Amino acid sequence: MSREMTRAARRRQAKEDEKLLAGGLDPESSNPEPTAAMARMLCTMFEKAKLEKNINAPVIFLYAKAYATLRRLQDIPVACQKGCSHCCYTWVSASAPEILFIANIIRQRSGNLAARVAAAHLNTKDYDFDARGKHPHPCPLLEQDVCSIYELRPLTCRFAASANAEICARSYHNLSSENIPTPLTHLTGRNAYAVAIASALKRANLPYHAYEFNAGLARALEIGDAEGVWLAGEDIFSDVMRDPVDIFSQHPAHLMYQHAFG
Repeated sequence: MSREMTRAARRRQAKEDEKLLAGGLDPESSNPEPTAAMARMLCTMFEKAKLEKNINAPVIFLYAKAYATLRRLQDIPVACQKGCSHCCYTWVSASAPEILFIANIIRQRSGNLAARVAAAHLNTKDYDFDARGKHPHPCPLLEQDVCSIYELRPLTCRFAASANAEICARSYHNLSSENIPTPLTHLTGRNAYAVAIASALKRANLPYHAYEFNAGLARALEIGDAEGVWLAGEDIFSDVMRDPVDIFSQHPAHLMYQHAFG
């Protein structure tokens, strides 16, 4: 999508994008257009968020579309259910907008959530992606094996799925090295949203990396107006541990970026 598009052309493109995304992304489709549409719509929202110093709208939009996608997948059998929290003991990658959004939610809630985030970070900050699996530690937002922000949880958590909870119990608690039997549709869906959000952030001249969730939350909660500072262009997560894979080191992400923005 050229920066020189006329206002009328941009409006037409936006309407077409909205139609493409009515039911969220379809992981079973090979059509790249919906993912490109998601990137364009998120980019527009990030640009507006920079002006308003408020990250809520693009994150809420992102989560609503992810929810629509997961509804498409509801007939695929998985072992996951309420109270099954094995995957809440390992590394979670999250984008900066998600981290800032969730940090604001934590600030608004009573209790000791912020202190629990800081304590969890102290326990996990020395472990990179590979080492973290050998040192399982519960997510600080986990309460009696239930996510306390379930409706607002990161994309990584939303698309976590397994066909066998017993394998999860052994693998996530470092009792075996078995691979989690995740349905391909959930992996594809997660990756499509990750590419869309990274492409949108890159186009909006914002850091597009994914960060370790505990470390990112701890940093965001340390800074009084983390949201406004980050949206103003200061990379407050520059030294926070990142996901080991830079999404734009992979050719498909470059192709999608070009497809979305030209």
